[in-house]
Amino acid sequence: MSHISISGKLAAAGLLAGAGLIWWRDTGWLAGAADTLPLAVGIPLTVWLGAPWRACTADHADNPSSIWWPLFAGLAFAVAWILPSLTVLALAWTALAGYWMERWYKPGTDSISLLVILALSFPWMVMEWSEIGWWFRLSAASATEGFFHLMQMPVEKNGTELLVLGETIRIEPGCAGWNLLQLTLLTGVTIGVHDLPKRSRFLLFLALLPILAWTANLLRIITLSVVSLSFSVETAEGVWHGLTGLLVIAVVVGMAKLLCRAINPSAPEFIRRRLVR
Repeated sequence: MSHISISGKLAAAGLLAGAGLIWWRDTGWLAGAADTLPLAVGIPLTVWLGAPWRACTADHADNPSSIWWPLFAGLAFAVAWILPSLTVLALAWTALAGYWMERWYKPGTDSISLLVILALSFPWMVMEWSEIGWWFRLSAASATEGFFHLMQMPVEKNGTELLVLGETIRIEPGCAGWNLLQLTLLTGVTIGVHDLPKRSRFLLFLALLPILAWTANLLRIITLSVVSLSFSVETAEGVWHGLTGLLVIAVVVGMAKLLCRAINPSAPEFIRRRLVR
């Protein structure tokens, strides 16, 4: 057992070193460090949510489910490092973390849900999936246009730009919350892991979570648009821009908690048991 514990701890140290390498491989995230760097909290959150961690038995440790799992993930990590691909690096590292859970230590929480948190703990979405961000902004612009139509206000849409009462409102990546999207998803997933112990319920929650994040960011866009029309674009781009970013996180937390309660009405009792364990 002691041998398993030592090797498991060495493997965990290797995983932490690998996580640091991923963040160092492409430092383009520094431009939006205030939004991306908090993603790193996903790793300590996983340690906390996965407690109690139980060392695997000697028989299980001596007979891992498949040696091909870490070999393939390690190869993918090496190839992604050369390309480079932050997305593949993050996913390969997550697969290795999953093998660590299978090989050395079992978490007290469903490992699949914990792996989702780990996969979101690196800034691959903001860095490499700007195409999704474009559709995210375009759909938000259409919904905002519909909002102003309901308010009986003249509005014209051209891509991600809105012309409302003669004022041009541009829905930039920052205004649309694209830099915050992965952080809001990580926040929501953490709540789901904490409140929903059954995998089937968590997967349902996970499927609905992007809708919650999109809705929260839509509220941010509408709020900034109203501020722009009521005061000025400069005002909306000032302190209000940061405040509405906090609003997005708060709204996602609130909606995620309500959704967890709807999916699992017994969640409060489960939460109390986790907090006093």
